[in-house]
Amino acid sequence: MKKVLIIEDELPSAKRLEKLLLEMDDTLEIDGPLQSIREVVGYLHSHDDYDLIFSDIRLLDGDVFTAFQEVLPSSFVIFTTAYDEYAMSAIKNHGIDYLLKPVDEDELRKAINKVKLTPKDQDLAGVVSGSATQYKERLLVYKGEDMVSLPVGDILYFHKEDKCTRVTTALGDTYKLSATIQELEQQVNPNDFFRLNRQYLVNIKALKKVSHFFNSKLIVRLHHCEDSNILVSKERSLLLKEWLDK
Repeated sequence: MKKVLIIEDELPSAKRLEKLLLEMDDTLEIDGPLQSIREVVGYLHSHDDYDLIFSDIRLLDGDVFTAFQEVLPSSFVIFTTAYDEYAMSAIKNHGIDYLLKPVDEDELRKAINKVKLTPKDQDLAGVVSGSATQYKERLLVYKGEDMVSLPVGDILYFHKEDKCTRVTTALGDTYKLSATIQELEQQVNPNDFFRLNRQYLVNIKALKKVSHFFNSKLIVRLHHCEDSNILVSKERSLLLKEWLDK
């Protein structure tokens, strides 16, 4: 990986990302930042030879998906954003990873390694749609000092609690695991699991009740969950409805 493009309307964020990248590999050729939909469309029409693109989602004149509808890049895209409601759209727009701002250096390194491990001749559409993705079938979880290899199909939901991630099964059993909600979202099949918010990643089997709430939000209740006020943002509520109606 040698050529990188940054799409970002906030110059401090672009400079920080460039600094992190060059600290990891000072031989990189980094272009950008492009700050608007118009810039992205015009530039990619004549410059589409990048190994990797880092792209913010909300630009000066709209979201970058509008630009990608006109000219979809041939390279992988790692999306960087302060908002967590765009994950599904990112996957559909050649996104191989999705990092929340401020970008964590370790998460950035993992995302880049994911690109390096993907063969260049592998069909990109297959990678991002999931047809070529090998999702986890089992997860190593913990109950006290005991380790358990838990089938993903037995999991109802993942819940972030303080600095810990907990998993609840269809039988109501709870375990701990070391992965973050963001990491788990990349490891499980998006046809089966949906991230409601920063705290909950749920299996469709976990949904007990979904109701309308104030300002176009949704409120969700889960099986084997005492939290009866799980709120879903307006933007993610739209995605949830789409996911439920597949």
